[in-house]
Amino acid sequence: MKLIKSNRTVKNYLLTLLASSGLFITAGSLLSLTSPSIAQTLIAQNLGEIYPDEITVRDIKGFAGIIQTIAVSPDGKNLFVGTGANTLSRVNLRREEIVYSQLVVLKGNSRIAVSPDGKTLAITENIRIGIFDTKKGERLKTLPGHPQQISDIAISPDGKKLVSVSGATRDIRIWDFKQGKLADTLTEDIGAVRCVDFAPDGKLFITGSIGNERIIQFWNAKSLELVQTSPPQPGYINDLAVSADGKLVAAVRNYIKVWDLNDGLELHNLKGPNLEINALAISPDGSYVATANKEGTVMIFDITSGQKVATLQGHKGWVRAVAFSPDGKYLFSGAEDKVIKVWQLQPEP
Repeated sequence: MKLIKSNRTVKNYLLTLLASSGLFITAGSLLSLTSPSIAQTLIAQNLGEIYPDEITVRDIKGFAGIIQTIAVSPDGKNLFVGTGANTLSRVNLRREEIVYSQLVVLKGNSRIAVSPDGKTLAITENIRIGIFDTKKGERLKTLPGHPQQISDIAISPDGKKLVSVSGATRDIRIWDFKQGKLADTLTEDIGAVRCVDFAPDGKLFITGSIGNERIIQFWNAKSLELVQTSPPQPGYINDLAVSADGKLVAAVRNYIKVWDLNDGLELHNLKGPNLEINALAISPDGSYVATANKEGTVMIFDITSGQKVATLQGHKGWVRAVAFSPDGKYLFSGAEDKVIKVWQLQPEP
């Protein structure tokens, strides 16, 4: 996403609108406005006006149950969707059509992780982990998982490891993803773990917990040693993700907190929705974080400035999942209304 390149007249008009709304303006540029569509959204929000074309949105329907989890293929051609009707679906994003729907066993906060090569995916099936071929949706194997419900999974950047966490059993399991075999189990100093993600270089994986702990823990992916533990956070850590440039972003109940992994400093503590955040996603360039909210909205924040740049409305019921396309032009959201919304964040060239 690039800064708006506008002529003097348009720029002065935008500056006048923004100044009247009390927004901070930097010399020679508009803070956080990285595409015309998002610029219109920000102006509309702060002036209390509605722009019909602020962000183009399309609906993908036909899912049997509520949308629980989504993931985009690395090439951006497919969207994988897990629903409350126990189905795993592949959506062809060019045609915006469901290609297949396979029966799975989903429960609660299900998660999907796609391998870096895009050929296989893992999905949490209550206490087990299903491994599927992405092209045809054929089940390749089923990992035994945990004694109780699995909270989250993540595949390492090199595609060799899969990490699964369970808040119910308070353990972390490391799997040989290629072989489908359990490699190790961590049970000491483990809280009610809710979420997990790998650092971009694969040297660390990071977990966040709910319950009484409400901590973020950093683990050496090779030695499996606990490297660092954060102070207790002010709310449950419902989701976390690491951007390509090394910023850790976590959904701490109804706040977005941003840390710099290089020095451990907290950069932002951003107020999100009134109700809790179910999930979040970071844009590929690391500029934005989108949140899936229990109040039925999707919010987009500028990670660098800490400004909220958009609130996307239209879903009915909780929004449970969000994901960016690999090129950052689209944002996908899934909710209890059984609809996937495709938000076009940048206009076509």
